[in-house]
Amino acid sequence: MFVTARSPIGRELADALRRAGLGTDDVAGTDDAVVVDGRAIELPVVERGHPHPGEIQDLIERTDGTALLVADRLSESGRVLLRDAGWSWLDRRGHLRLWVPGIRVETTVDLGGDDGRGTTSSPWTTVGLEVALHALCHPEQEVTARRVAPVIGRSPGGTQEIIGRFTEHGLIGRSSRLPLMPDLFWETATRWPDDDWVAVVADLPLVAAAVGTDALVRVDERAATLGGARIPAAADLPARAYVASRSILRLARSAAPPAGTAGPGGDRPVRTFLRVSPVRWLPELAGFAPDAAHPWRVAHPMVCALRLARDPSRGREIVEAWGIVGSGGGAT
Repeated sequence: MFVTARSPIGRELADALRRAGLGTDDVAGTDDAVVVDGRAIELPVVERGHPHPGEIQDLIERTDGTALLVADRLSESGRVLLRDAGWSWLDRRGHLRLWVPGIRVETTVDLGGDDGRGTTSSPWTTVGLEVALHALCHPEQEVTARRVAPVIGRSPGGTQEIIGRFTEHGLIGRSSRLPLMPDLFWETATRWPDDDWVAVVADLPLVAAAVGTDALVRVDERAATLGGARIPAAADLPARAYVASRSILRLARSAAPPAGTAGPGGDRPVRTFLRVSPVRWLPELAGFAPDAAHPWRVAHPMVCALRLARDPSRGREIVEAWGIVGSGGGAT
C-alpha cells in the first residue's frame, strides 16, 4: 500500500500536514500521491493499532527500505526505533513525522482528540500517574480497580475509569490486563512533572531538621543507587526530595536561605532541590526508614527512574543501563 491522495490515509496525512502549519497551497493531491511543496510523497504505508516495540522492530526488519507507519498510538520507545531506522509515522493521537528527501517534518499536531479521533479521554491525570506508577512497580500483576484503588487511596470507580483509558490507549492489555512494558514506562516518563524545583543552599539534614523526619522523600541519584542504579559520583550531586505540600515547602524555604544568597565567599552553591510530589501516593524503598543518620525517606526505585528519565542529557542511558524497565508486557 502506498500513500495516495485518494486513499483515506492520504487524506489523513494531507490534513495532518496542513494542521502542522503547511498552507493549503503547499499540500496538494494528484490522482496517485500526496504532494508537499511540489514533491510527491511515495512511501509504502503500514497501518497498525497499538504496535509495541517488538512488533515495530519486526516491521522494520521485514521492510525493504523505509515506510510510513500509521497507528492509533505510538509509544515513545517505538518512535525511537522508527526514528533510528529513518521511518516516518502518523500517530493519530497527534504526532507526525514525515522524513523523506527534501521534506523533514516532525511535530505534534492537533488532530481533534487525544487519540487523533476523539474516541478516548487522556489517562494522564494525577490519578492516572498513580495508576501507572502502581502498574510499573508491579508489572506482573493484573491492573484492576479492586487491586489498585485500595493501595493508592482512590475510589474504585475513578480508578476503573482511568484503567479503561489506559486500555483504550493500548498501554494495558484488554484481555491480559497486564501493563505493556516498556511502553507504559516511557509514556509515563514523558508526562512525569519535573519542573518547579526550589533550590536552597542548605544540606538535606538541615532541611530535614526544619521540616521533620517524615516530610522528605529522597528521589535523587543517590536514592536511585540505593535501588540498584549505577551512577558515578552520585553522592556529590545536590540532593533532590519530594515534599507532600506547599506548606512544607514554604517551611523548608524559610529555614534555609534560597540559592544565590550571598555568603562570606560570595554566592553559596545549591545543596538541595525540593519539589511538591507530583502524586499523592508515593511508594518507598523497603528497608530505608528514616533514622538519626538519614532523617528522610527514600522513594521506590521506579519513582527515581521516572524522574531520571526526564533528564535529556543522560537520563535515558542511566535508566536503560539500570535494567529496571522490563521488555515484556501484555497489551493484548
